Amino acid sequence: MSIELKERTEASFSSKTESGAISSDASSPSLLSRLKALKNRLNLSSKAKTRLKLLISVGLFLSLFLFGKVDLSKAWHAALSAHKGYILAATVLFLLSPILNAYRWQILANAVGLFAPLSKITQYVYVGLFFNLFLPSTVGGDFSRSYYLSKGTGKHLHALTSVLVDRASGLAVLLLFASMGLLFGPGGDQLPVQLKLPIFFATFGIYFVVPFMPQLALKFLGPQNWLSKKLNEGTAKVFWQDKGLIFTTILQSVIIQVIIVLCHLAVGLALGIKIPLWYYFVFYPSVAVLGFVTPSINGIGVREWAYTYFLTLMAVDKDTALTFALIWLGLTTLSSLVGGLVYVAGKFRGVQSEVEQLANTQKAETI
Repeated sequence: MSIELKERTEASFSSKTESGAISSDASSPSLLSRLKALKNRLNLSSKAKTRLKLLISVGLFLSLFLFGKVDLSKAWHAALSAHKGYILAATVLFLLSPILNAYRWQILANAVGLFAPLSKITQYVYVGLFFNLFLPSTVGGDFSRSYYLSKGTGKHLHALTSVLVDRASGLAVLLLFASMGLLFGPGGDQLPVQLKLPIFFATFGIYFVVPFMPQLALKFLGPQNWLSKKLNEGTAKVFWQDKGLIFTTILQSVIIQVIIVLCHLAVGLALGIKIPLWYYFVFYPSVAVLGFVTPSINGIGVREWAYTYFLTLMAVDKDTALTFALIWLGLTTLSSLVGGLVYVAGKFRGVQSEVEQLANTQKAETI
């Protein structure tokens, strides 16, 4: 009797355990799903992120006037007395530079099988500038560009990859300019080491680590790792394999960034700022990188503080330095307004929700 009872008990326990395991497997999420859920809980909502960026931008911008000891009357006088010819030259160059950016992006898009005329891609670039400044949300200019390029093709990740590589090529040249200026520019050794080290490390990483990421992922993570597969088998593999394409893209980026440096030089000449030419190749890339990595609305606030800081390091008075930053803010705002005109005239309206939905989907797929 005891043996029979024991067998029944064991059978019952075994049945419950198996059913419990099946139920647990069926109802509980996988490890990856749990990690995604945890990440979603830790992440801020899109509205909270936008508010945080807006708070940082407004706070930094206002702090320049509250704590920066800037004489607004002197800054205003510097703006009024600026050389109009140099300002006009900077404005024209800056407004035309997105066309060169569009040409670079077109080549990258063609590499992943997305083809569009230069006129259309130029419109997408201008609209991206508009999204960056006037439509702060989870939809940035990069996602809007990828949306319009891939609309109707189903190649959304291909488009986003081309945009990210376009961004990376510009960043690579910015870092190269900054590093070269610090290493070979007269007076570069006088700048604080806290400024130079991050630039040197970032430059080393983008030129000596990023190009070898597919091989490094295979070696250290294995061929079955998702990152290894993404780098070696995904849409971006053409950019790792076609060295001629990347060389052409970098060369185009050099031309674009030289033009932007000339815009900065024109603004400096308009304000009577006397600093060596090499320094423009240091502080502009540094400011651009800071604006890119710091949470803000299109770099506003961060950029103004950074311009003021870098110019005062070269004995430019704060009032003139702030005027320089505000003129540059005016140029970026003007280019975004041009993007707004393209947005309206090109019948791009009414699709912001679609762009945001695609942006969230693409972000989820990369987790």
